[in-house]
Amino acid sequence: MPVQAEEFALTEQEVNDLMYEVYAQEDESGAGSFLVLPEGYEEPATGYDGVYHLLLLGIDNPGDSITGRSDTMLLASLYAPQKELRLTSFMRDLYVAIPGRGHNRLNAAYAFGGPELLMRTLQEVFGITVDGYVAVNYTGMVTLVDAIGGIPVEVAEHELKPLNGILDYYRYLRGQEQSVGLLTQSGLQVLTGLQTMSYARIRKIDSDFERVARQQRVIEAIYHKVTALDTGTLMDLVFAHMGDVKTDISAAEALKLISQAKGLDIAQVRTLRIPIDGAYSAKMIRGASFIVPGMKRNLNALHAFLAP
Repeated sequence: MPVQAEEFALTEQEVNDLMYEVYAQEDESGAGSFLVLPEGYEEPATGYDGVYHLLLLGIDNPGDSITGRSDTMLLASLYAPQKELRLTSFMRDLYVAIPGRGHNRLNAAYAFGGPELLMRTLQEVFGITVDGYVAVNYTGMVTLVDAIGGIPVEVAEHELKPLNGILDYYRYLRGQEQSVGLLTQSGLQVLTGLQTMSYARIRKIDSDFERVARQQRVIEAIYHKVTALDTGTLMDLVFAHMGDVKTDISAAEALKLISQAKGLDIAQVRTLRIPIDGAYSAKMIRGASFIVPGMKRNLNALHAFLAP
């Protein structure tokens, strides 16, 4: 049962002020409906005919439940003809129109109505039809990364202290001994599941934008590790861990997707972040932070990026 998310609605004047500020950055042809897909934008091609859009969700819940806000929202698009994987990250603080719920942060959609409402929001706001989704909480991510033997990640010197702090905190939450498994040096490391989760959640040393970049690196590393496994090991992995995630795809479909992913060029992983640089307004209103995207430039960038 989805948990409740905090309502945060702007006043009419605040919305008007933000609309003016954002659209002032774009020409008149971009001033369509606020945060709604304008006329003339076709939805990106989807389906098993060569293109598949899989929504990967990291849920902000340290327990066993897969309810809460979607802390990570990343669209993994597999392009079999081009042998490409394209990753699109959506910032959690994007201020958008959630169907039936008014305007709120994008990550509230999952809390309000689960993956179905989030996918509907992405379709109505950005014109994206998602083919399937996989949602995982902290525990599921830790379990998956440990199951594949960890992942290689380049850890910067300034990331060590916050990573270890988060790791220690989650060991405390899990009733485990603290100060165990801490990283002692920067550079290329093979991270355990708990270290990976801690790395992906680093934010306070820089920004949510850098945090999204770290999450993309984690997904890339998991992709490279999983697609390098032999077929038998892959089957064992999928069937052993389907219960650790919430998804609308079957184990057979998951194996088919992974099989397609194995045929992709591992050097051809492209990434995009929404909003793109210079096409948003970051605001703090009544103690809450959110990001209002300039829709014309972001839609142009997104649909060009996802075009087959």
